[in-house]
Amino acid sequence: MKGMTLTSLKEEGFKAVFIGIGLPQANRAKIFNGLTMDQGFFTSKDFLPLVASASKKGMQGCCSLLPNLRGLVIILGAGDTAFDCATSALRCGAKRVYVCFRKGFTNIRAVPEEMELAKEEQCEFLPFLSPREVIMKNGRIAGLQFCRTEQTEEGDWLEDQEQVVRLKADYIISAFGSILSDPQVTAAMAPVKLNRWGTPEVDTDTMQTSEPWVFAGGDVAGLANTTVESVNDGKQAAWHIHRYIQSLYGHTVEPVPKLPLFYSAIDLVDISIAVCGIKFPNPFGLASAPPTTSAAMIRRAFEQGWGFAVTKTFGLDKDLVTNVSPRIVRGTTSGNLYGPGQGSFLNIELISEKTAAYWCQSVAELKKSFPTNVVISSIMCSYNKEDWTELAKMAEDSGADALELNLSCPHGMGERGMGLACGQDPVLVRNICRWVRAAVSIPFFAKLTPNCHQYNQFYH
Repeated sequence: MKGMTLTSLKEEGFKAVFIGIGLPQANRAKIFNGLTMDQGFFTSKDFLPLVASASKKGMQGCCSLLPNLRGLVIILGAGDTAFDCATSALRCGAKRVYVCFRKGFTNIRAVPEEMELAKEEQCEFLPFLSPREVIMKNGRIAGLQFCRTEQTEEGDWLEDQEQVVRLKADYIISAFGSILSDPQVTAAMAPVKLNRWGTPEVDTDTMQTSEPWVFAGGDVAGLANTTVESVNDGKQAAWHIHRYIQSLYGHTVEPVPKLPLFYSAIDLVDISIAVCGIKFPNPFGLASAPPTTSAAMIRRAFEQGWGFAVTKTFGLDKDLVTNVSPRIVRGTTSGNLYGPGQGSFLNIELISEKTAAYWCQSVAELKKSFPTNVVISSIMCSYNKEDWTELAKMAEDSGADALELNLSCPHGMGERGMGLACGQDPVLVRNICRWVRAAVSIPFFAKLTPNCHQYNQFYH
């Protein structure tokens, strides 16, 4: 609110304040000062909201259209937002997208999935480049001049002005992060001590600033990298605000948080379950599907509280597949060809593109990090005893708690004699189960296809 400052809030009698205003301004380099969207320059805070509020032609007339980016687009930055801008630029009609960043690939801050998606969509990555000068032609952006960056033995990054690179471009999207540059906001936070980036100095344990009654979290505190972490900042600060206010009245509160979602009576309720002798910490888990595409995704799921996960189905190296992209197609009962009127979609994703060696190592690492969580390896082979025996033993040796025998996949695997090609025949299912039972001692589940009308034969 206009005129609100920390001083005014204290005068009004507030005992504590939490600052969670984010970083509202884009980090805009000086060389871009004065440039506008009409000239071909966007910040990520300009571009992504336009994409989010728009829709493709023919879908929803009430929405604005996607920005029309024709030609070459340069994205500046190496975080999640930069890669979001890159893939969005392609959807806006860009002929080619260059993602340029100051440091090397080992310094990329984006999660691997974001980078891999941009790579799959043919974005070009150009490391060790720092923008120096915008090239203009007829009042519009025509290119960008960079100089090379190099890292010293001490770890500092320097710009080599003698190594110059020029790239043609019709559009530049700067995704160099966000800052707090509004002088009125800065003044309103006085007397809180600010760091060299102009944001409050924060105790990482208590979220307190230099003023004991003022707390901060989220982007403005400079600690959180994700929305989830920002939410946790607020939760962490809430406990220490409680401690601070209680201390004003002579009460001592333990530093260990015991708020709901940290600790409450509900945490004493045991919701663990046992299936086939395996104890699951809770009955909530991820099935073998896109959410378990990689070990990193399963790891994040466990960190958020999921009790178990079934890996994406994997096979032997000779059965590796390559998925198409996109992997969602119009359903046969959809009706409309496009737009909100579509009634159904089909997922045509195949099994994992990653090797059995990758998954076995991943399972071992996951079990080491999360020993109480349950990891089930989903495996698939053709109707071959040696193959099922080999793969089942590999999965068991990796530390998997159980196996899922994928005898149901209908997309592209049946033609190979795998998946539903086996799951529709009771004799094949029985033999595969016998092979696996003879090979391993851990429990396994045969996942059968719904494309069968004689399930009573399987039961016998």
